[in-house]
Amino acid sequence: MTRTERFAEQYRVKVTRDECNDPIVAGRRGHLYFDSDRFCLTVLDGMPANRSRWKALGGTLWMGDISRDPKTGKNVQDVKIEGIPLENARLAIRMAQIKPKRVMSEAQKAVLDRARSLLPTPPQMQRHTLESSARP
Repeated sequence: MTRTERFAEQYRVKVTRDECNDPIVAGRRGHLYFDSDRFCLTVLDGMPANRSRWKALGGTLWMGDISRDPKTGKNVQDVKIEGIPLENARLAIRMAQIKPKRVMSEAQKAVLDRARSLLPTPPQMQRHTLESSARP
């Protein structure tokens, strides 16, 4: 299990793969990943934010220039933070706008199991479609 997968399990977030097949935790605004043993956050073409908000995460901060997005015309900015302390992981998750996985309660699981039991099984569905297509 990779460090990113352990992190995702601990904070109930989903691990995906980027174009280089590296494990990342993707969010609406940015993504989190581990570079060796350093915890990092990257935002590409995100909405500009105050430098102090990014600095609150700790680590080495790099902020790109604010420019206009050619497609939308809105102001965008790139941000990269390396070496974020794990104590600030929840804040990093919030800043990257990552939604945690939902955890179902026992009552919700019981309702879901009951609903699934009412669904027809695949052989019943096939027989039903054959009977309906055989009618003139």
